[in-house]
Amino acid sequence: MLQTTQSLREDQWNDPMLVAEYAGEIFGYLFDSEPGVMADPKYANNQQHEISWKMRSVLVDWVIEIHYLFDLLPETLFLAVNIIDRFLSLRTVALGKLQLVGISSLYIATKFEENTCPIMQDFLYMTDKAVTEDEFIKAERFIMQILDFRLCYPNPLNFLRRVCTEEMNCDVHTRTLARYFMEISCIDHRFIGVRPSKIAAAALWLSKKMLVKGKWNSHLTKLSGYAPHDFRCTVEAMLDFLSQTVTHDAFFKKWSTKRASKASIFVRDWINRYYIN
Repeated sequence: MLQTTQSLREDQWNDPMLVAEYAGEIFGYLFDSEPGVMADPKYANNQQHEISWKMRSVLVDWVIEIHYLFDLLPETLFLAVNIIDRFLSLRTVALGKLQLVGISSLYIATKFEENTCPIMQDFLYMTDKAVTEDEFIKAERFIMQILDFRLCYPNPLNFLRRVCTEEMNCDVHTRTLARYFMEISCIDHRFIGVRPSKIAAAALWLSKKMLVKGKWNSHLTKLSGYAPHDFRCTVEAMLDFLSQTVTHDAFFKKWSTKRASKASIFVRDWINRYYIN
């Protein structure tokens, strides 16, 4: 059960931006609202006729590349992928319109999450003139109508930050590696039906495991709402994805940069040493 009481430090209680007195209620609400904003994990088989899971992963990899080039917030990426999946769960889309859905979803997420948003022409440029301005505006309006304007998505970052705020052994390297693992859930369709809070817990556990940052104790179980046996299948899915040949170039390159602490290179080496062999 997710802990809804706080054990924050005095400086955190005194920081008005943290609204510490409401943290329990906020995260309790986010935890309870997860199922209502999750996509159908089988929509490629049930709803779509021309779009496969492989095509979806190619689209998301392209969205990740644009997201990285525009230097957008990580929350924007999670929301964009959630919008794509929820829309495709509700409406059948022709293959030729899949790129339009992807770029429109990223634009919507950008306007919702960012303080400053790149202009529409920047997004259109990334499609290499495959999408017109009129199509872009109509797609944005249609997607919002289909989703009933519901954009408040409790992404995995929310839950990771909650745990790392109170966990003393959660340094910058642990958080960075956990964020890398959480973004796997954007690429791999097997995570569509997994709650974001569980993805966050699994990512943090795996990060601590690789970096040898201590064991998952009862305090972490209370903070995250999950014990290791609860997210074992999620961790195994992450490891399975990481052990495969790299096919999503943008995703791997993004996390191989110095800015990302070369997380993907470190993980690839760890996988080859301790998991595959």
